[in-house]
Amino acid sequence: MSAHERPPRSPDSAPNHAALAARVAWLRSRLGAGDEAIETHFAWVFLVGDRAWKLRKPVCRDPMDYRGLESRRVGAGEEVRLNRRLAPGTYLGTHPLTREPDGSFAIDGKGEVVDWLVEMRRLDRGRMLDVLLAQSRVTAGDLHRVAQLLADFYAREPAVVTDGAALVARLRAQILANHRVLRTLDGAGDDKLHAAQAAFLAAHPDWLAARAAAGCVIEGHGDLRPEHIVLDDPPVVIDCLEFDRNLRVLDRAEELEFLALECARIGHAAAGEAIGRECRAQLGDDAPPPLRHFYRSHRAATRTKLYVWRANEPDDGSPERWLATAHEYLELALDAAQRAAG
Repeated sequence: MSAHERPPRSPDSAPNHAALAARVAWLRSRLGAGDEAIETHFAWVFLVGDRAWKLRKPVCRDPMDYRGLESRRVGAGEEVRLNRRLAPGTYLGTHPLTREPDGSFAIDGKGEVVDWLVEMRRLDRGRMLDVLLAQSRVTAGDLHRVAQLLADFYAREPAVVTDGAALVARLRAQILANHRVLRTLDGAGDDKLHAAQAAFLAAHPDWLAARAAAGCVIEGHGDLRPEHIVLDDPPVVIDCLEFDRNLRVLDRAEELEFLALECARIGHAAAGEAIGRECRAQLGDDAPPPLRHFYRSHRAATRTKLYVWRANEPDDGSPERWLATAHEYLELALDAAQRAAG
């Protein structure tokens, strides 16, 4: 059983959580009027003035393991390096959090390094694509600028997988890993989905070979959702999936289908389709529609797996909530698989 097939593991030990609580308390003490502390599944983010400071939690979730200080240092550095590709002026660097001789904490102090922080430019959350779509404040020009940003990014990223057989094998392994988790959610639905996706791979190796040979399989963003797109001038895309390169390596058409899927989930399918259509046009990318439906199905199945896992973890929601979301994604995966076959 691979790392992608196992449920995520538990958070780290109580001593690590006690140490984290002390660091969080100190970082909270720096907050002033208009500042904010935000807890996410894997980190704390502190919005202080015109800066955002991110502190990783000492957690272990397959394939992420941030229990050790060195792993958090490396993770912070990778976050900055990778996110600068699509948000170059936003990710400013990494800084050590130190314990000073008097027992106090400091950023870039002279004492013992006990953790690592990512420094970012503070962004206006009101400018996120999902927020502006909900307010009907997104223009065609906004979508054009996002498509241009993504097209420039995909054009300059080097190809990672250029052999068609390797791409088929990669997708087959990912589909099988999803299947082993999804069958615990809905056996009949998963059997139907797995059969449809496997049949597509068997029927269209030529399409996948053409994509690989054309250099379309690159190291992308990995988590291209509307809440990660900020409509600044110029726009930026944040929160790259930095902890697992395997999930970042994908066909650019698959990444665009993921964005379209997520836009459709919040009731704005047209926006996601417009970005994908214009981005492909700028790249001269003629990915066949059935292949794009297959990619959408595959991405929806992967999201299903993540929410099945999440239902087994302590979180800010209930198991029922996460399982309901998993069922929603499974239905989307089945619909897209049927469109791919049709």
